[in-house]
Amino acid sequence: MRQREDAGNATKHVSFCRLCQASCGVVVDVVENRVVKVAGDRDNPLSGGFTCPKGRHGADFHNDERRLRTAQRRRPDGGFDAVDVDDAIDEIAGRLRSIIAEHGVEAVGVFQGTQSAFAAITRPFLQAWTRALGTHKLFSTMTIDQSAKWIVPLRMGEYLGGRQRFDDSDVWMLSGTNPLVSLNAGYLDGALVHDPAARLRSAQNRGLKLIVIDPRRTETAARADLHIQPAPGHDALVFAGLLNVLFGEDLYDAEFCAAFVEDLDELRALVATATPDNVELRAGIPAEELRAAARIFGQAERGMLSTGTGVCMGPNSNVAEHLATCINVVCGRYLRAGEPTGMPSMLQTIGIARAEVAPPHRTWEHGFRSRIGDVGLLHDELPCGIFAEEVLEPGSDRVRALIVVGANPAAAIPDRKLTGRALDSLDLLVTVDPRISETGTRAHYIIAPTLWFERADHTAVLESLFPVPYAQYTPAVVEPGPGVIEDWQFLYRLARALGLTLDFAGRTLDMVHEPTSDELLDMLAAAGRIPLDVVQQHEHGMKAPRSGATVAPGRTEATAKLQLVPDDVSDEYAAALQRSALAAPTKDYPLVLVVRRMREVMNSYGRDITGLPNHTYNPAHINPDDMAALGLSDLQIITVRSPHGAIQAVAHGDAKVRSGVLSMTHCWGGPAEADSDPTDGGSNVNHLLTTSTDFEAINRMPTMSAVRVSVSATASEP
Repeated sequence: MRQREDAGNATKHVSFCRLCQASCGVVVDVVENRVVKVAGDRDNPLSGGFTCPKGRHGADFHNDERRLRTAQRRRPDGGFDAVDVDDAIDEIAGRLRSIIAEHGVEAVGVFQGTQSAFAAITRPFLQAWTRALGTHKLFSTMTIDQSAKWIVPLRMGEYLGGRQRFDDSDVWMLSGTNPLVSLNAGYLDGALVHDPAARLRSAQNRGLKLIVIDPRRTETAARADLHIQPAPGHDALVFAGLLNVLFGEDLYDAEFCAAFVEDLDELRALVATATPDNVELRAGIPAEELRAAARIFGQAERGMLSTGTGVCMGPNSNVAEHLATCINVVCGRYLRAGEPTGMPSMLQTIGIARAEVAPPHRTWEHGFRSRIGDVGLLHDELPCGIFAEEVLEPGSDRVRALIVVGANPAAAIPDRKLTGRALDSLDLLVTVDPRISETGTRAHYIIAPTLWFERADHTAVLESLFPVPYAQYTPAVVEPGPGVIEDWQFLYRLARALGLTLDFAGRTLDMVHEPTSDELLDMLAAAGRIPLDVVQQHEHGMKAPRSGATVAPGRTEATAKLQLVPDDVSDEYAAALQRSALAAPTKDYPLVLVVRRMREVMNSYGRDITGLPNHTYNPAHINPDDMAALGLSDLQIITVRSPHGAIQAVAHGDAKVRSGVLSMTHCWGGPAEADSDPTDGGSNVNHLLTTSTDFEAINRMPTMSAVRVSVSATASEP
């Protein structure tokens, strides 16, 4: 264990944070095997000392008195008793065997969440466990987050040369994302992940132009060269309007399109009516602002449009994301043959970049299909939008047992009452969680896991999100207590108890002799460009030159082209023009809810850490003019209603929010009841949302943003 003596009683350990994809380097102070302080590592070559508030509160996460220190078994009265973790695993295995014997493996579901993604071993191990069991009932938070990003390449095809990247671009457009808060602005393009304010400032100093499309003047929008504030719910139309201008003013890359696009004329025809004047009429964007954005973007040589949850959680998200990608395609914002490859690689192997197109691969149209809505698989997952029905709808293969790792579906999935009823009806619910979350209160067993500084780890599974080739390894900083185990250890021991054999990272594991974390980390990095033992020699992380590889020419046999207007996209666009009216305010619902993120929390994780969030509640941000018109005052308790439900919240006047908009953080709220105290952990907007209507066709993505709501000054019972 690498450590240095400090002037006081603490020893300092170099490690990295594992709360989000940034994986910022940190220095951890330890006293008597206890984390007492976390600070940014100034010697880290990627993050350079930057950390967010969540990372700096790492000691509070580890030491919180509510943290579980051993496995828990639920009593008949709803309380919990401590239980030895291996005894719990034996009991869980016994109950699973009974369920499988009577109902088959499809009666067992798995739910993986965001926190499972930031431990290198957890998510691939969980997927190996699911494959070994043989169930298709795998769910993840991706399908209530940004699964439109999965769908686009699967039905458009994918250019294999790679994307242009932020650090050598002269323009960047962001829509529905706020990286100065979320540390996440792009998708495999290295945009504003680490110390985003400093990186953005540096980019603008060298001449980069930033365009932000967002109904709220976010922290990032305040730094933009051009900020456009559309009315919520019109993303597809706005992107179509940008395409209309790009075509009309010949601001597109005709050479790239001729080589790699199949149906450019069809796209031109599709967006012909999305003139700037029509977009202004529908979305409230001044026509000249739309033209200016298209000109700045189209006249640049390099730079992409990146979207976030604001687009992917809104209505018509699949076609909106598709049209956003079309903007990048028609402007040719991809690497050409002979250019250095853009994707960083260190501990993982990335395939050869080629100037050719992989044809569409519509995975949801083949193989297993759910009995609920005849929905197919998307990257081997079923969508969260049908989760409750998969549990509640009678049938021979309905989900009767659920394993949850790194997730809190009771708080995260829209329609909390329906989701809660589904979770309550399970014969067996097991969560792996350091606290008793909203999901945990319903669980039969809770497995207490190690936290970040109690386990060895490396950055292999996240390196494609980094702006440059970079990797870091960390040993455990403190020894875990005797009652906690790593996520993968729970899955390994449960598999062994069920008689399963696991294939992990291309190898069949020995199911008698339990491997170590370091052995599994070695397996994940075995085919990497840089050997793991070399990375381990760089305590603060290793930044390496790019591989030197260039984009290879396309092969003569590779004749596929990108399909910009397949029939279903054309149909979805036509429907979007009609459906977007559902987001327009009405007399009964004069405001439109849009979701946002908080810098201090990661979805539902961190909101109960004392001193971390700015508030003990989820503020309802409303434009002061709307506040006055509705007769509201600042910090007043209000009732927010949608066509689907109601919550109580605390009103905050906020001039950064466009008039007609109410902005609240998603996935926030303690007790399951909608009428819980809004000043102390209440106000989860998922009470206002539904999975039963207003969803996307392929991924059953619920509409979670741009939802009509009303606000009353009297805090009446929801």
